[in-house]
Amino acid sequence: MSLHMRLAGAGSPLSDASSYTLGMPHLCPNGLSENWLWKELGHRHWNLIAKAYGRAATGFGSVGDQPIYAAFRDISLHGGDLGGVRENDSLDVRSTLTHLSETRVVSRHVAACRDRLTADVEMTSIFVRREAEGVNRSITRVRIAGAGSAEPSLETMPAQPAYLCHETLADDMFVDELELGTKAITMCPHLDFNGAGLLYFSSFIAAVDRAEWHFVGQRSGLFSTRRRQARFHANIEVGEDVYVHMFASKVGVHYQHRARLSTSVDDRLLAEVVTHRIMS
Repeated sequence: MSLHMRLAGAGSPLSDASSYTLGMPHLCPNGLSENWLWKELGHRHWNLIAKAYGRAATGFGSVGDQPIYAAFRDISLHGGDLGGVRENDSLDVRSTLTHLSETRVVSRHVAACRDRLTADVEMTSIFVRREAEGVNRSITRVRIAGAGSAEPSLETMPAQPAYLCHETLADDMFVDELELGTKAITMCPHLDFNGAGLLYFSSFIAAVDRAEWHFVGQRSGLFSTRRRQARFHANIEVGEDVYVHMFASKVGVHYQHRARLSTSVDDRLLAEVVTHRIMS
């Protein structure tokens, strides 16, 4: 049975299937660009939410209120074979909304090339808005009810200073793990922030990759992502740097590292990322 046939009946009716002919925007020297993949899947995740609520054109929230966004809480990539695609390959992506509630949305995205799995991704988001206009530190969680209704009702979550919960990823200690150090990454509003003025979730991953390149050097260019897991806790203001504190196993055929991202202002925890690479 082909991969497409196995996926055809999976998940909820809220799904989307697309094919991409891979060119330069989709690729990096080792195959599929993970940065492009996260951005594209993030866009598909949002479109599925808009489809579920019937709000694709105007978004969420009442006129005059602070806008409401879907902020990612967790993302994970498993079974990755990003190095298995090349220019002009056809990448087929099926996206499915698997959970929708007042507070949380989960989607699954399966990418395949030549009927072979390229990436199996799960993305969890929550609904948030700023309490103070333009201040990313004021972001808080909200409930959004009434899927399919013309005007979903909103209720602020119980008092919570950060826009995400504070549970952290379990310490994923690797064999022969070494502390690589801390790298400051300067974030650029033209490249790293989205249209809502928030540091985009894919920019957190890109910051980890930049830190890896700094600590590991050209050896890191020999690897592609096999597994990636990230949990997001907070956001930054434009002009703040991100500190990436990294631990890694010794480089062999497999290469693993975990990173803690914090703000340059007060060391507030922003995100945690665990990565497993394999030689392309």
